[in-house]
Amino acid sequence: MDRRSLGWLVVAAGGLFVLALWWRSPGQPEAGGETTEQTMVVQPRPFTASISFAGTIKAGEGTGIVAPFDGTVKEMGFAYGNPVAPGQMLAVLDVSELEQSRNEAESAYLKAMQAARDMEGWASGPEVSRARRAVESARFDLADTERKLAETKTLLDRGLVARTEYDGMLQQLRTQRTAVATANEDMRVALERGNGPNRRVAMLELANARARLAVLNAQFTGAVIRAKDAGIMVRPPANKLAVAAENDVHVGARVSRGQLIGVNARAGDLIVTFNIEEADVALLRLGQRLMVTGAGFAGLALPGKIDAIAGEASNPGGVATPGKAIFTATASLDPLAPDQAARVRVGMTANIAVMTYNAAAALVVPPSAVRGAVPDAFILVRNQRTGKDSLAKVQIGQVGPDGVEIVSGLKPGDTIVWEDAQSFPSQ
Repeated sequence: MDRRSLGWLVVAAGGLFVLALWWRSPGQPEAGGETTEQTMVVQPRPFTASISFAGTIKAGEGTGIVAPFDGTVKEMGFAYGNPVAPGQMLAVLDVSELEQSRNEAESAYLKAMQAARDMEGWASGPEVSRARRAVESARFDLADTERKLAETKTLLDRGLVARTEYDGMLQQLRTQRTAVATANEDMRVALERGNGPNRRVAMLELANARARLAVLNAQFTGAVIRAKDAGIMVRPPANKLAVAAENDVHVGARVSRGQLIGVNARAGDLIVTFNIEEADVALLRLGQRLMVTGAGFAGLALPGKIDAIAGEASNPGGVATPGKAIFTATASLDPLAPDQAARVRVGMTANIAVMTYNAAAALVVPPSAVRGAVPDAFILVRNQRTGKDSLAKVQIGQVGPDGVEIVSGLKPGDTIVWEDAQSFPSQ
């Protein structure tokens, strides 16, 4: 190759290099798109910022329906998720086991009542009567022995009986006196058994037996469980380790006294629960207003407010989601109209938009009009007299889906300029 050809080759390569740099320069659009200049005169307007979460519709306040005693479900009169009317039969429990317990309680009550009656008439009862007769008999024998001893002493003084016979009568007298003392002590002990702690114990046992029998009698009347108010029957809270359906009560299921069969939630009184990450906790507060929408009730926007924010993470240390601790929040929906309550059902998914900021008048610009980043953010402002553009440093406030709030650096009536990239299909 000669020198002239080599020179032309170098010039061509240099031209291609410059063309490539121009094509990829920041001021040029990428292949497949073009930029258009946009202008806007900023004026104060209402501005809100919100944060969105995904949650679940749940029942609000309600009455827990519990089993009154241990037994087996014989009949069911409701289905979870369906409305119930006041007085509607919800469940019927088998009373065979309860009847056996009631018979045992009645037997214990009758025994306790008899024991209490014995204590009330203890002083004239058989045990005290026997002790009293024993005392009288011992006293009679003592008196008889004393009389015989006196006669024997008279005969001894006259020399008609031997000294040994008199000594025998003296020994018998001592024995009789001991017998009288013993009988008196036995009668005192028998009388004490009918007073003090023993009487109190009998009264307490009677009271306990009476209360136990009353409870079982009352449980008999609760064998048929009915709804007190109108509402919607929802499932009891599921165990964390169990499937929700495993908590359902059905015919033939075994229930324990106090077991929650379901919750009769008031119709139209609903709540929504949702999870929030630790970075968003500081943005929420109690009483904060929100709006709830969902695919299951399209076209409805249900207002509400935050009632509770968990004080402890549901996954401390971000176990379920590494690096992120999750907190649970609960919000109550405003009372629903009848037509709304008919469309919104417990268990539906919900989209929650929590209003975190609200300004009646704010200067708001499109996000693409802001250059740089906080704290060095700029906006291109056009001078209306000269037509020249200059960069103005601005302070950014809240950021929302419809724009960026400018706290300082702009004033009402300023014209801002920016370029929007419009993509189009590559040829």
